[in-house]
Amino acid sequence: MIKSLSHLSLSTNSLKNVYKFYVNILGLKVIHTFINDKNREVYGYFLSTNNNTFLEFFNSKKKINFKYSKGQFRHLCFEVEDIQKIAKKLKINKKKIIRGKTDNILQFFTKDFDGNFVEFHQRDKKSKF
Repeated sequence: MIKSLSHLSLSTNSLKNVYKFYVNILGLKVIHTFINDKNREVYGYFLSTNNNTFLEFFNSKKKINFKYSKGQFRHLCFEVEDIQKIAKKLKINKKKIIRGKTDNILQFFTKDFDGNFVEFHQRDKKSKF
């Protein structure tokens, strides 16, 4: 059922440093910039790591504390061929399948057995990338 690992989503205290390191130094391409509609502020980046895998970074207003090893992990995402089929298998209500606010990708979230957030998404003609 799983087509591939789509992306890892991470928090950061500095989008500037994310851009400097991952884009300027490592050469990853920004595929999508998350921009707040109200104040036009950039709050995240979706970066291509090639082969349809990505890193997603969101700005965190809270100071991130590494003391307890909670890290920067937000969720993992699997790209699927049939989002309705996987939702049914996971007993997810069809109403929970939504479109991303800025990328327009079909998606839903659930938690794994450890409480980690897991996203499933499917690209279609309405998706921006």
